[in-house]
Order: sequence, then structure tokens, then C-alpha cells
Amino acid sequence: YALDHYKVLRCIKAVEYAGKMVDWWAQLVLCLPTALMLSCLVFKANCEPDYYCLNDGDTVIACAAAFFAHVFLHTLCLIFVVPLFGQESSGDDANSVTYKSVCERLACSWFTSNPIYCLRSQYIYKHSPPCTFYSPGKEHLMELNEELGFYFDNDAAPEEDFNAKLVDTDALKANFDKLKAKLKKDEPADEQKDAEGAAKV
Repeated sequence: YALDHYKVLRCIKAVEYAGKMVDWWAQLVLCLPTALMLSCLVFKANCEPDYYCLNDGDTVIACAAAFFAHVFLHTLCLIFVVPLFGQESSGDDANSVTYKSVCERLACSWFTSNPIYCLRSQYIYKHSPPCTFYSPGKEHLMELNEELGFYFDNDAAPEEDFNAKLVDTDALKANFDKLKAKLKKDEPADEQKDAEGAAKV
């Protein structure tokens, strides 16, 4: 665990989940603890007032049957029922998407992820600015050069302030004061409306 924790936080530059398979398998594995809870319920309900009363062997069979029946139904629901509530795909928009629009959104391309091309751009072709090599987390260092087709441009993320409070009490107090001032401002208007309504009656 400690090695994996270190690798994820210190060695892996970026993680991209391109599909829903992790979520689907997590939902499938969830059938085991829920089936276990159902088995416990069957066991605890045995010989309770107004419930069934089974002997030891039948109780084990009933608990196992409840467990496997739940796993079966849970899996069937994931395969057949859940997809019915999903949104339909909007279709492939490859005809309307341009190279420029993709490069403005994504820093990594065949050119920027190719170190040989980046070296060629700087030392052989003498591009100004040259093609910047893509490194996850350092996208803000990439230079814009529309003539060469490098359209990505971004600002650096703000640095983390380790001295900042966990809760910004000053901002909360300012918002609370604004709310109080607004309520006080609305009170005279409400009183005036009430007085006008009373005068009409």
C-alpha cells in the first residue's frame, strides 16, 4: 500500500480514465457486500415472532440461497436494466471538429509528444518559438505558434498555499454581513407594502 501510495502521488504524472469499466466493475463487486447483508437479514429473521422458523441445516441453505439469488439479480440488473436509463450517444462529430479546435483543447499531439521533432524544430528548422515538448503538469510552459499549428495556450495553475486556513472565515463573515445588509434593506420595503395594503382595506 505504501509503495502504491508513493507511486501514485510522486511518480505518476497524470491519470486518465477513458471508459466506464472501472465504475461498472465497482458496481458489480458491490453485489457481494449487499448479498451478505441479505444473508444476515435472513439469518436474523429466523424464529422471530411472526416469521419463519428453520432448523440449522435449512437456515444455512436459506442464507446461501439468498446470497446467490441477490448476486444473480444484481448482475442481471447491471447488464439489462441499468443501460435502459443511460443517455444515448450524441454521435460522432468528426466531420465538424477541426485540428485547430482539438489542439486548442489538448496539449498533447503527435508533434508535441515527439522529442525528436521538438529537437528538430529548435535546432534544425530554427522555428521561433519552437515546438515545445509536452510534459503532463507543465502544459503552461508550451508556447503558442499558430503558423506551425501549435494552438495550445494556458496559464499556470495557482500555487498551493500551505499556510491558508482550511475554512476562510473572513469570506464567510463577509458573505454573512452582505446577507444581513440585504435583509435589512428589504425590511422597510416590506413594511411599506404592508402599510399600503392596510390603507387600501
